[in-house]
Parts: sequence; structure tokens; C-alpha cells
Amino acid sequence: MTTTRRQAAHDSGEDIWNRVVGAGDGGLLREEAMGRNTPAQFERGKAWIRDYQCGNEKTGFVLVHSHYAATNNVDMNKLYASARLHSLYKSVVRVYKCALANLPPEAQSDLSIMVLLKTCDDIFRAMKFLDEAGFSADAAAKAIQEKPKASTSSARGRKTSGATKRR
Repeated sequence: MTTTRRQAAHDSGEDIWNRVVGAGDGGLLREEAMGRNTPAQFERGKAWIRDYQCGNEKTGFVLVHSHYAATNNVDMNKLYASARLHSLYKSVVRVYKCALANLPPEAQSDLSIMVLLKTCDDIFRAMKFLDEAGFSADAAAKAIQEKPKASTSSARGRKTSGATKRR
């Protein structure tokens, strides 16, 4: 078995950052963003980027449509944040279902359990608010993919039968 010398997260992160920044908003697929880093180095490098580099450079680091990008593009950052928050929400739902929902009634009066249940409820309410505001992962994905389409009939100057009904 071949082993790879451990590389500092900072070194992996800078290597990944430079490669991804060079690609622009189009970003890079995982394999391209990874370069010569091992999968473990790649994960540590991404963590370093998100913990330090994004703040230092005032730029987001996102994964959108399987592409890593360093960008301040609002739609791309919204899509990434929505997807990550939805993922965290699903994790909280699982924690609630497997660890808290089925506790006996006497356990629910335990102060620590009450705090955990309130925290879960707060997260559920926050995600409901985001969904209602259109910031769900699905809404963000639709927003970034929607492009206004010109009607072919209006482009040719023809009236459509429903044109007067829409006014």
C-alpha cells in the first residue's frame, strides 16, 4: 500500500483555490478542482478555504451543478446556501426522529431534552420560513435555471388568441 505524505490544509487549500479561481464562474468539476491532491487532502483543503480563504478574499466558494466555483454571483451563492441548509435540515429531522421524538413522556420534562426539542423546533420553523420566502433548494435551483423566453408569435408581430384575455 502506498502512502502519501500529509500535506497541510493551507497548502491543499491554496492549490485548490488558485485552480478554481482561474476557472471563473464556470467552475471546475471535482476531479479538475482536486488536481494532484488526494481525496482527503481535497476535503481538508476545502475546509480551509471555507474557514479562512473566503473571509480573507471576501469571495464565496460554492458547489453548484457539480462545479466548484469561487464567486460572489448571488444566484450561485443562494443556490449553494439553500442546498446546504436543506441538507442540514434533513439531518436535524433525522436526529429528531431517531433520538428525540420517541422518548417517554417523563424524559420530555428533562431540561436538556427540552432545550434540544426547542432547538429542533426553531430549525424547523426557520426552514419553513425560508421555503415560504422562496429560498428552498428547489426554488433556488429553478431560479438559476429559468431563462425568460420570448414568445415566437410576439416576435413575429402576430396577436395570439389569448392576448386580450391576459390584460
